[in-house]
Amino acid sequence: MFVSIPIALQAKFYTLIKSKMRKTGIVLLYVSSILMFIGGLGDQFITHYLDVHLNYLGNPEDSELFRKAESLSMLMLHSAGGGLMSAGTSMFALTHFGIRKKLSWSTWTYLFVALIAQGINGYGMYSAGSHFWYPIIVLVLAILGILLTLLFSTTNGQGKN
Repeated sequence: MFVSIPIALQAKFYTLIKSKMRKTGIVLLYVSSILMFIGGLGDQFITHYLDVHLNYLGNPEDSELFRKAESLSMLMLHSAGGGLMSAGTSMFALTHFGIRKKLSWSTWTYLFVALIAQGINGYGMYSAGSHFWYPIIVLVLAILGILLTLLFSTTNGQGKN
């Protein structure tokens, strides 16, 4: 037997689902930005070449040049990690102050920052033969969060309704 659900009840249910999905998207954006920051913070604690770096370099013999190159590489890694930390902080601020208020420019800026920062990071890790799953996970969470906030938003791009 077919049961008819009143239109008003269907509309309330849809509105509830829409609100929950948007909130889930916001949570994913917060998580993605925090993971980006943590990834950059982790880079700050690497002080010597990892095994994957040594394998990429062909396991060179220890020399003064090797030690200086290692020191320079660590400085560059720490700089890149600082960039990831600032990108994560920016993404967090964009989520908190822009995306939550349904400002469309902040959504696109968030996506741009995530794609540039973790895209380049992931490509570099992949090229060196390192485990590149972490940047991919951060990107997937960011894209899912963006999709949920865009698909379940009622804004016209001008801010709040």
